[in-house]
Amino acid sequence: IKLFNSFLGALFTEDEKNSQTELAFKYAVYRINRDRTILPNTTLIYDIQYIPHDDSFHAVKKACSQVQSGVVAIFGPQDPLLGIHVQSLCDALDIPHVEARLQNLGENNHGKEFSINLHPGTAAISDSLRELIVYLNWTKVAVIYEDDMLDK
Repeated sequence: IKLFNSFLGALFTEDEKNSQTELAFKYAVYRINRDRTILPNTTLIYDIQYIPHDDSFHAVKKACSQVQSGVVAIFGPQDPLLGIHVQSLCDALDIPHVEARLQNLGENNHGKEFSINLHPGTAAISDSLRELIVYLNWTKVAVIYEDDMLDK
């Protein structure tokens, strides 16, 4: 049996260093490597790079560096403005791009077959809330939410 190493790239902003998202990413890789039934002949190795939260040029440059080193997929960044640029690179090179952020890639998602958004899209959340309200025959409802985009 031949064993393989698969390299995963991850991009986090400098202020996300040691964040819950980064720790969750590392833990997911650890758990997959530990459970040999998931990828029995493969060990995942991650390459984490940190980027300024307002510098798309360096985000793409770091992603290019990861691609040159042989990553099979890129996780992040969470920032929607940086993510769009990395997504574009991954689309052009047919490399899977995994994002974990609320802002959806677009409900139609045309041409984005190599990106995965791990958070439900706004249309799915809206449809679910509407169905719940109709099912429970509610006549009044209050929605409380947080918009991280206002901080940027």
